This record gives sequence, structure tokens and C-alpha cells, in this order.
Amino acid sequence: MEIEFKASANLEDGLHVGIVDHVENRTDPYEYLDIFIKENDTGFILKYGCPNNATEKTKLGKLLLKFKPSIKVSEKVDPEKLLTGKQITFMTVTEKAKDGNEYCRVVDGSIKPLVTTEKVKNEG
Repeated sequence: MEIEFKASANLEDGLHVGIVDHVENRTDPYEYLDIFIKENDTGFILKYGCPNNATEKTKLGKLLLKFKPSIKVSEKVDPEKLLTGKQITFMTVTEKAKDGNEYCRVVDGSIKPLVTTEKVKNEG
């Protein structure tokens, strides 16, 4: 069996555009929602985790409100349906982990819906 030896994949620190590829719920060691983001230019996939608790003051709640500001208390929301396939902007930063390796991390609070602007052709 042969495998290809590849260069390390990493993103430069800063602002990026991507898409929410998929969302997974995990329970070990805690209830977390993992949001997988595919960066547009490189195809690099990053994981952004949030404790699975949604209020207007929690990490997950603040994120969901960016995509659906009309969420009311006691309303049921499906994060997978709300986020998957959405075009976004996000910031990354590279940090050194305890194991000595450097990892690219999505900056908390930086995920936002992508806002596109159309150029108006000046006729005249």
C-alpha cells in the first residue's frame, strides 16, 4: 500500500469566507455541537465547537441569533437545518497546543452570515 506524503494544511490568520459543511452533536465528554466549516479558497475544513445550550448569552445562542434574529424564548430551533449550507465569514488564529503543534482555530464570535453586495452599473 502506498500513501501520498502531503504538506501540512493550515490557514493564514485573518478573515475567511466559507460554507457550513455540516453540523454534528456529540456527548463525550460533554454535550457539544460541532460546526464543520469548509473554507472557500483552500477547501480546508475546520471544526468549531459550542456547548449544546442555547440562550441569548451563550456561544451557541449568539451564533444562532446571527442567522435567525427572530428566535424567541421557548422556540425550538434545529441548528443543523439553520446552519448547514450557509455561506459565512469567519476569523482564524493559529495557536500552539500543549503537544507543541500549531493549530488553526476559529475565533469565538467571528462566524457571521456572508453579506454580498451587488455593484450597480452606472448608466449615463
